[in-house]
Amino acid sequence: MSFVFPGFLFALLAVSIPIAIHLFHFRRFRKVFFSNVSFLEQLSDESKKQSRLKHLLVLAARIMAIVMIVLAFARPYIPVADTMISLEGNSVAVYIDNSFSMEALSGQGRLLDEAKRKATELAGAYQATDRFLLLTNDFEGRHQRFVSKEEFVSFVEEVDVTPAVKTTSDVVQRIHALMNEERQISKRSYLISDFQRSVSDLAAVESDTAVVTTLLPVYAQSASNVYVDSCWFETPITVAGQNASLVVQIKNGGDRSLENQPVRLYIDGVQRAIATYDLAPDATIQITLNWAVQQPGVHQGYVEIIDYPVTFDDRLYFSFRVREEVPVLAISETGSNAFLSALFRSNEVFNYRNTPAFTIDYSGFPLYDLIILDGLQSISPGLTHELRGFVEQGGSLLVFPGDQIDIASYREFSTLMELDVYARIDTTRMRVSDLNEQHEVYNDVFESIPENMDVPVANKHYVISRTVRSESEPLLQLQNGQVFLSSQRLSQGKVYLAAVNLQDEFSNFHRHALFVPTLANIALQSQPYQALYHILGKNHPILVTGQATNRDEVFSLRGQDAEIIPEQRRLANQVQLFVHDQIDAAGSYGIFAGATLIKGISFNYDRRESALEAWTAGELATALTDAGLDNIQVFDTIGIDFNHALQELQMGQQLWRWCIILALLFLAMEVVLLRFWR
Repeated sequence: MSFVFPGFLFALLAVSIPIAIHLFHFRRFRKVFFSNVSFLEQLSDESKKQSRLKHLLVLAARIMAIVMIVLAFARPYIPVADTMISLEGNSVAVYIDNSFSMEALSGQGRLLDEAKRKATELAGAYQATDRFLLLTNDFEGRHQRFVSKEEFVSFVEEVDVTPAVKTTSDVVQRIHALMNEERQISKRSYLISDFQRSVSDLAAVESDTAVVTTLLPVYAQSASNVYVDSCWFETPITVAGQNASLVVQIKNGGDRSLENQPVRLYIDGVQRAIATYDLAPDATIQITLNWAVQQPGVHQGYVEIIDYPVTFDDRLYFSFRVREEVPVLAISETGSNAFLSALFRSNEVFNYRNTPAFTIDYSGFPLYDLIILDGLQSISPGLTHELRGFVEQGGSLLVFPGDQIDIASYREFSTLMELDVYARIDTTRMRVSDLNEQHEVYNDVFESIPENMDVPVANKHYVISRTVRSESEPLLQLQNGQVFLSSQRLSQGKVYLAAVNLQDEFSNFHRHALFVPTLANIALQSQPYQALYHILGKNHPILVTGQATNRDEVFSLRGQDAEIIPEQRRLANQVQLFVHDQIDAAGSYGIFAGATLIKGISFNYDRRESALEAWTAGELATALTDAGLDNIQVFDTIGIDFNHALQELQMGQQLWRWCIILALLFLAMEVVLLRFWR
């Protein structure tokens, strides 16, 4: 038990007054005449015992009455939480979860509306002199300060849903940071949320004993939600005149089965495909939508399903570029390679060009997706520098070494490019024994690989030594475990190293059936990876590469009836764009350099809010106990009067009324003893 005004307990010294009266009160005795003196002693003994008992009971009643009156003024209470109660000078922080999941329905309407009502009632339970802080998922600047009760209530009325997502640890950390700037003795915070499992990371919450935190969960009537989770293309490149296949992943987070539900694909505002799906409860399905790609250039689309009442995740936007051709440059020691020329010039998808090593135009490198070094005996530092810039921008490099390479030159090249190193020539004839069918180059190339598959044979090969920092991955390996062809990522691009060149004295790889799909897929997958979409609230950089970065243009994002100029950082031959919080609506936009459309970009809402499964009050309490967060409590208001429960939460279980009742009872007892006990 604690007291609101413990200073009044000094008034308990007043119990000395009835005690003093009892000890020093001199009573006058009256004469009683008896006919027989023998009865006098017996009467005297009986009168003393009764009088002493009566006075002791009266004294006890007076003492207890004074004690109860003093306790009533001291305001005793049984605290709900281990905290000091202050009738004034409180700092109160209230977090309202206004994420999309709060659009779900409860018995009293939207969860967000219920949360706003509770926040208003919380403010009503405090005094006008207390200071209030409102926090939402937006972390708005105007909310980062303590205000009066009236201003707080007006802020609460303005709260609406937002695409921003904040974890519980983020919210608690921000509240503690703002609370630490306050000088009030009593600091309380309330978190009103549906406490989804996907964002309620209680184990990551840091404890602060100066702030008492209360979790107020609100519950949706149903946790059912069906949403478009993600999408991706089956092939890494989309070329005009070919069919495109988009894989769409749909999740059912509810407890009811779905049958014959439509999913539609729109490209550039026109419906291109439709399919239906059946989905069991708590299941996921992948649907492939196909359509014919006709025009090159930037295209934007979205996938759409129908679901209610949570609708923010029923549409997924994406942007992609259709290439008219894939430009490939081969740099040869002397002239054109017949095998490379036959491969790339026979397919209209590729735009192939060959140049001798002594007439290289470095300024044209950004125009190509793949550069092939074909049999160079040495690689100059200047070429190495330009190739590194090309790869870092997202290009791909394929190296076939010369027949008598300058080992020192290639070693310097490998060092500057942070690649594995070409060493000596191994003249042992051996076959390729392992093919990495899981690598993206060979993915979906083979339906099955027979045990006695015809494979390339190396008559001799360069030994490629792995470096300490190497992250290379073998595509083809020889019988002795040495690399025949490997790949390695470098910044945004990729580098492929071959242990042989395209001459018969080294191997038959250039005449083998595996040569065509290997080099064709390397070329097709040589474009810089571009995400189909970005997630709002995650400030990842948007990369712009190519010739557009060579101009001092100011890039802008246009679309959805809006135009913004993002933060721009120029790094070497690329530009990083950061939109921060300038975009808050899902949709597709265009990146422009002046009036020229550079690329398309799409933004979608965070799908973490789509998983509506939430913690119950009991599960929250268990999680808090496991995390050792003793200063955080859960307050479940289901089935109880919230206003009364709120008073108990703030002021504890008040006992002063019982003290007054007991004081009156003791005073009544005193009156009865004095009046009727003769």
